[in-house]
Amino acid sequence: MLKRLAIANLAIIENLDVTFKEGFTVLTGETGAGKSLVIDSLSLLLGARASSELIRSGEERATIVGEFVLRSPQFEAIVRNLGIPFVDGDITIERTIGRSKNLIKANGVAITLADLSKIGKYLADIHNQFDFEKILNPENYMGIIDGLAYETTATYKKDYADLLSEYKTRKADYEAIIEKKRKLDANRDFYLYQYEELKAADLRDGEEAEIDSEVSFLKNYDAIFSLSQESRQIIDEGFLDRLYDLNKLLAKLATYQKEYQKIHDELDERYYEIDDALSTLKKDFDNIDYDPSRLNGLEQRESDLSSLKRKYGKSVAELIAYRDELASSLDEKSDFEGEIATKKKVMDEAFKAAYLKGEDLSKVRRRIAKSIERELERSMSDLLLKAKFQVAFAPLPEKADESLREDGIDRVDFLIETNIGEGLKSLSKVISGGEASRIMLAFKALFIKANKISTVIFDEIDTGISGETAQAVARKIREISLSSQVIAITHMPQVASLSDHHILISKEVKGERTYAHMKELTLDEKIHQIAYLISGGKITEKQLEYAQEMVLEKKD
Repeated sequence: MLKRLAIANLAIIENLDVTFKEGFTVLTGETGAGKSLVIDSLSLLLGARASSELIRSGEERATIVGEFVLRSPQFEAIVRNLGIPFVDGDITIERTIGRSKNLIKANGVAITLADLSKIGKYLADIHNQFDFEKILNPENYMGIIDGLAYETTATYKKDYADLLSEYKTRKADYEAIIEKKRKLDANRDFYLYQYEELKAADLRDGEEAEIDSEVSFLKNYDAIFSLSQESRQIIDEGFLDRLYDLNKLLAKLATYQKEYQKIHDELDERYYEIDDALSTLKKDFDNIDYDPSRLNGLEQRESDLSSLKRKYGKSVAELIAYRDELASSLDEKSDFEGEIATKKKVMDEAFKAAYLKGEDLSKVRRRIAKSIERELERSMSDLLLKAKFQVAFAPLPEKADESLREDGIDRVDFLIETNIGEGLKSLSKVISGGEASRIMLAFKALFIKANKISTVIFDEIDTGISGETAQAVARKIREISLSSQVIAITHMPQVASLSDHHILISKEVKGERTYAHMKELTLDEKIHQIAYLISGGKITEKQLEYAQEMVLEKKD
């Protein structure tokens, strides 16, 4: 639940600090007094994007702090995975909105907006008058069903998604071999020509490096020969013998000064390594040979390889692999049909596994749908809607492959009959705005109950209703507050009268600046405020008496 909300320098709010309690709290006030800013602040604490335009004029930053308490093993696991300290279910979210930089903290630890969104969906649920658009869009229906029993459907959906991914992989393999065979059949003569050309080229892996080395030698023969002769002269002059003599002297020095022993040992070890290296060099120098005709052949080979690489758009290594692939494909003994049959079998098995898991998920959803139908019809009756409701599962398509969708094998529609005798029709096509508000509230009540939502914020859900309907909506919100903390912004006296706590939001102008205020009302102040809501202006004694009657006759 939300325990405390503190707002500083947000639009007309300079500094507000409000404590919230369990049960049902209403917020009332004139239009423009700042009620929407409270909702905006709560939205920011739950993960909404921030805008610097919200910062109060003349200030550099706005700050919103929310203190929540939530005891849930699932929530605790998420919080701890994010590295956020968590004790006794308490978590404080702080958002700072700056002109150039924003900051989000959870229990003092800086987090990202994405992290806040993960946390926020557990802390509270904000419901406003525009949420009915969700139930008027059939694309949302499957998500609504799954959301009403998330813990039940999540495992099935995960297993189905894994098997669907496996099927897609196997299907891609099957389609690839089919396409490969089709291309081979259509272009056999062309592929045969390519194979013969590449085979005649006698390509060898690493050949280019060998050619580069040999061409470099032939093109630079004069310099190489000259340097080799100079090197040979140095070797023949016996500098290694001088190194040997030096090391003998170091051995004698070491008998007098021990520090020379280490240098002597190192030179002794290197002497034989150098001797071996010089022997190799002399052999290499003796074998230096120049063949001018060889250079022409190598340059021609380089040109031929470059031409092939440009023609095929492949490296020599890739050309070798392509040649071998062509040889395998063109082989009369190549068992394309057998490979196709094998891949099709694997694909069909993967499809069956995914489809069966989809059927398991569908069975779960159909059970959830039946409970939704019962609960919604009861809840709509409470809201003075004598309606029949049905979750209709569409028949599967004729092409089995089309039945595997990302979210399962089901397609659903919500059907409703709000006028007796008219028959069930698609909710998205027949419902009116006023009915949609009540239906959405019925859905919300079911969702809150199923998912044990700790805090629910209703933002003027009662807009557009009055009289007996408003009273029914008020009772339903009151019913929800018996299991969850409810905070509701309202203009309706029927809703306000059933609250446990009543906060008035007002504003005043001082020194050419506007300031918003929040105040929890006493019983007498609450009665006066409800009378004001009834009258919409000047309050009469009768309206005060009626307001008192509404408040004092509140039934739990």
